[in-house]
Amino acid sequence: MPTPSEPQRLSEFGVGSSPPRRSIFGNYKPESFGVPPSGGETIENSKRDGHSGALPAGAGASNSLQSSIDTAVARAFIYRLLAKALEDPVLEGWQWLSSQPTKSALWSAVQPLAPTAPAAFACAAAGLASQLTPDGFEDFHHAYVTCFGHTVRGDCPMNEIEYGDIKADPLFQPHRLADLAAFYAAFGLEMTPDAAERQDHISIELEFMCVLTAKEAYALEHQLDDEQVAICRDAQKKFLREHLSRWTPAFTRRLARMAGDSSLGALADFAREFITEDCARFKVTPGSEDLLLRPIDESSESLCASCGITNLPPGATGSLVEA
Repeated sequence: MPTPSEPQRLSEFGVGSSPPRRSIFGNYKPESFGVPPSGGETIENSKRDGHSGALPAGAGASNSLQSSIDTAVARAFIYRLLAKALEDPVLEGWQWLSSQPTKSALWSAVQPLAPTAPAAFACAAAGLASQLTPDGFEDFHHAYVTCFGHTVRGDCPMNEIEYGDIKADPLFQPHRLADLAAFYAAFGLEMTPDAAERQDHISIELEFMCVLTAKEAYALEHQLDDEQVAICRDAQKKFLREHLSRWTPAFTRRLARMAGDSSLGALADFAREFITEDCARFKVTPGSEDLLLRPIDESSESLCASCGITNLPPGATGSLVEA
């Protein structure tokens, strides 16, 4: 089943700019995937007009095919936005994130999800949008470097296998990396030798969820057989349960504490609320916000303290492209 790649979505949904091309998935074209129309309303307008972010009773509650499509498209956009925001920041990416079309698209994506979500979800979206300003790149970049530095391991690692007790399972690290590679390969994706991230990097896991939700939207919109939709949804549930939601509550809580009242802190808060809501959608219990970091293998870390390469299994770095 192909991933949605329909150029008309940009004009149809009013997304006038696209994220810079850094396609870690070869069969996914993020610039051509939009969100449901917003009717011109933005998060800022909604707050100024006295709305809390909660939507009218019954809004978006329809179980119709179109409602399911809109929900899948909205989730795909949010996952893509989070993946882009948590990449190594560059000015071009920030210009897309802080543009008015992107912020309007964010509000459009929040609308079909908010009726079943806690009020904190829409509030976190509003908080993030207010921090995404065109002149905010330097502050965001400074906060990003402060929190993450230039190393794999710090006080707030961006990689899944840095979280959890390795003593409880000697195969913890290689097993999780192999399982991630298997997930990606099952949907026609594999790592290439020249990537800067491992399979377990937060931005890659988020973008993989974006691809899965985009595939679900495609299957629904083109009325493929029920099995295709079920495959996409089952993969999302399993990936959330076994990977993304296991560690992101702890990651986002650590990040929010470190970043404080900043655009990066607002991003952490929104990511936590969104993933918590997505877990509820699939009846998945998210991991603990108090999940500890794995003990450091000092003998290994000392060999390459700045890059963490000694901790990577063969083939663990690389971009993701179509198999």
